[in-house]
Amino acid sequence: MVRMKGPCLTLMSRPLLGTSASELGVDRDDREPLHSQIARQIRALVLDGRLRPQAKLPSTRALADELKVARATIVEAYGQLLGEGYIETRSGSGTRVAAELPESLLTAAAPRPARITRAAGQRREPARPFRFGLVDWENFPHDDWGRLLGRFWRNPPVTLLEHNDAFGWLPLREAIARHLYEWRGISCDTEQVIVTAGGVDAFDLVARAVLKDGDRIWIEEPGYPTARRVFALGGVSVVPVPVDHEGLVVSAGRERAAQARAAFVTPARQYPTGVTMPLARRLELLDWAADAGAIVIEDDYDSEYRYVGRPLPALMSLDKRASVIYSGTFSKVFSPILRLGYLVVPKTLVGRFRDERLSHGAPPSLMAQPALASFMSSGAFAIHIRRMRRIYAARRECLIAALKPGDGRLFDVEASPAGLTLLLRLDDHADDEGLVARLLAHGIESQSLSGHYAGRKRKQGLLLSFAGFTEDEIARAARKLIEVLDA
Repeated sequence: MVRMKGPCLTLMSRPLLGTSASELGVDRDDREPLHSQIARQIRALVLDGRLRPQAKLPSTRALADELKVARATIVEAYGQLLGEGYIETRSGSGTRVAAELPESLLTAAAPRPARITRAAGQRREPARPFRFGLVDWENFPHDDWGRLLGRFWRNPPVTLLEHNDAFGWLPLREAIARHLYEWRGISCDTEQVIVTAGGVDAFDLVARAVLKDGDRIWIEEPGYPTARRVFALGGVSVVPVPVDHEGLVVSAGRERAAQARAAFVTPARQYPTGVTMPLARRLELLDWAADAGAIVIEDDYDSEYRYVGRPLPALMSLDKRASVIYSGTFSKVFSPILRLGYLVVPKTLVGRFRDERLSHGAPPSLMAQPALASFMSSGAFAIHIRRMRRIYAARRECLIAALKPGDGRLFDVEASPAGLTLLLRLDDHADDEGLVARLLAHGIESQSLSGHYAGRKRKQGLLLSFAGFTEDEIARAARKLIEVLDA
């Protein structure tokens, strides 16, 4: 049962979850994130037996409306429960409690985690190579960033305090438009730029603005699990389309769902394989979109970090029919803590996106947007990217060299000329999930390639991120990895 704390608590007013509805709510005074609160409560209802296997859950939109939270919050909560195995999604039947739960889970409800307290001076356990989602904090411009935040918020102007543009702080949107023109060849007006709270928020907004229940969307196979979950939870039918050495195979997509409403792609550096989609394949994809009247969602998540040659212009820069929606993020190139990203949408869709942003949930926090706009406009952002590109290039080379004793024997190193990760291809008969667990026991973090597939036919491999670690740490961890795999 959620404990009342006054007006900051929102409870459901209608029994969307049956007799247990009164127990579901959010407490905005609690430090626990809203999506985590919701996931915890639904999990408890499942474990208590009050939500039975195959019980249908409300749509993300309906539950968001009832709890008065952003739909992206519900999408993230459902995504967490989906990853834990408590719920499942099926085309045409919505989101339901999983048909089968491990017997051990049904013995008792999971208690709420105790709050973590640390004594003065106590430090958290340091990250271990090759953990994902990290940037190099030692070279982050902390002083400059702190001064910018202080400049805007010690004595904020009225225009900032009364800001109400659902698309984000205008100077930041202008800075993003200039950055995209200079770095990615995209020519767009400021009105087309929408500041988002990261990938989940961006994909959810796209789903609400251009897709409807029952629509089909191509998703790369292997591909980005978060995007697949967000679109599936929105009632869209996900169609896995294989990836080869040139990215998404358009001909295979035509065979599987020629009239799909959309395609989600990572052409600059396919995630997770790292391959780059060449010009001919890009034009083929745009031709399909024109034939099908479809939208292409281009996720350009870390293209600024390219170490060999010049990157191809963004897919959106080639689009002559206004069929591409471009998604970018500051998590890789600046800081994941900001939880800021952006969309660039065709002019014909600006009104629809504005309506969706105004009617469902709040835009991302304004706190960091003015400082980031100033940082970008001053040229410091471009300087930071160039500096970090040199540092990350050296770390990439260090990792490749350290893995050389195992390359071709234990695995095949696929070193993409861009990005912050390497892929180690394993034999198809390997167990990459088991290897991830073994490596973790030896202090090495990695991700399995097989975990990025939706279908049963899965290639095996290990994904390693090198961004957040020194060259010495990378070299030691690579030697240990080879030792573990060779045992």
